[in-house]
Order: sequence, then structure tokens, then C-alpha cells
Amino acid sequence: MKKVATLGLLVLIMPFLGFPNDWENIIYLALGFLIFVQSIYLSLKVRSVSVKPKERLQDNIYVENGDCSNEEEK
Repeated sequence: MKKVATLGLLVLIMPFLGFPNDWENIIYLALGFLIFVQSIYLSLKVRSVSVKPKERLQDNIYVENGDCSNEEEK
């Protein structure tokens, strides 16, 4: 998340840095591409982390057995 926030901050301050328009267009293109790649990477990472616990729960099912004795027999 820090990378995306840093790239967003760079996009925010770009107009105030005084680069020529041609350079700004290239820098905006590069920053936009990096933000896109980071967002795809983070969404895949979040999806893979959120799926794993569900799979573990299905594999490790725990059933607590209660007292099976019949109290009337005592």
C-alpha cells in the first residue's frame, strides 16, 4: 500500500515540479502504468490471502462430541 500511496503523491505534486509538458506527459504515463500494475498485484495478493483460510477450515473440521451416555439408565 505504501507504493501506491507514494505514486499517488507523486501524481499529486507533479504540476508543481516545473517539468516541461513533454516530460510531464511521459512521467504521468509511467506513474499511471505503475499504479495500474500495483493495483493488479495487490488485488491478486488480497484474493489469494482471503481464499486460503477458507480452504484450511474445510480441511480441518473439528466436531466436539458430547456426552453420549443415557442419564435414564443410571
